[in-house]
Amino acid sequence: MNNPIHAFEANNYLLGHAWESAPVQALIEGWKQLEWLDQEALKKARTDHRLSLMNPALGLYLFFTDAESYEARYGQPCSRGSLILSRVSLMVNFNLQWSPYAGVLPLSLRADDMAGDVLQQLGSPAEMWRVGLKVAKARWSLERAEVDASFETGTGRLRLVTMTPPRVQPVLAAAVPSPEQFARQFGRPLAELQGEAQFDIFSLGRKAREIAEYGEADYSDQLGIELYFKPGAEMSDFIPTAARSSQPCLSGVRYRADLDFQSSGYAGALPWGLQMSDTLHVVAAKAAVQPLKEVLDDDDGYQLWRTDLCDVHVLHSFLEDRIYRVTLLARGCYE
Repeated sequence: MNNPIHAFEANNYLLGHAWESAPVQALIEGWKQLEWLDQEALKKARTDHRLSLMNPALGLYLFFTDAESYEARYGQPCSRGSLILSRVSLMVNFNLQWSPYAGVLPLSLRADDMAGDVLQQLGSPAEMWRVGLKVAKARWSLERAEVDASFETGTGRLRLVTMTPPRVQPVLAAAVPSPEQFARQFGRPLAELQGEAQFDIFSLGRKAREIAEYGEADYSDQLGIELYFKPGAEMSDFIPTAARSSQPCLSGVRYRADLDFQSSGYAGALPWGLQMSDTLHVVAAKAAVQPLKEVLDDDDGYQLWRTDLCDVHVLHSFLEDRIYRVTLLARGCYE
């Protein structure tokens, strides 16, 4: 147990352990990223509810959240502290910038496993994500963790394994307008939306100053949603129905994944039936058409589609193999 990696694996990959705990500190000792993490940065991480720490040489990605957010989602942590480890990614066959994780994998998985073999060995998963007949990702729910195994869509080879503690409270979808309803309101002035029953949940009158100053109304901590506004005169060239004045008009809506900065996590409907747990290839399959623009790096990236109703922007995290944000934008207004 003196080996930090062995202790990491033997203690359920330290999920639920605090940043300040001895096994976590032993694991991350000497990581290059720590050179930039001072007390001010750790304080900001607690405010933002998130801290990402990675070591490509070990093939390890760690995600911490503040203690209050952890308890609300996963119950009592294993040790007390300001930041608690709530997600772990083991990069098995990820990319050339990441060394393969060389330790023991959960569920007796092996680095050379193929999707079909894993499904045969482990049986039916709790959830599964497919692209056609190919399995992109599968989830198994254990007592102490939810384990996602992600696979290359071409070869079926195991790519990475991500783990989170099981939720103690389900994520409930709020009664907000559907994506199509939002998109059909793009270009309408704030003053008109305040009288719409479907927008009552946002209490837009209380956000008037925020909208005037920043062009947005942030509901991330309650609903996992942000609303965006632009002066109608700036939108009218693209949206014929937009008010031709300086009035702020609805121009976009952003849906955030849970713990994306200060977000409580959006759990409602998304365009094309997307889910925040969808992988890049699953998103592309659901969209069914090529994106207008695509910028993909080694660790994250985005895709942008232009539809008849609006533009759809999807931000991906490849380190967690899921969506982080989906943003609907008034068509052509944010080039």
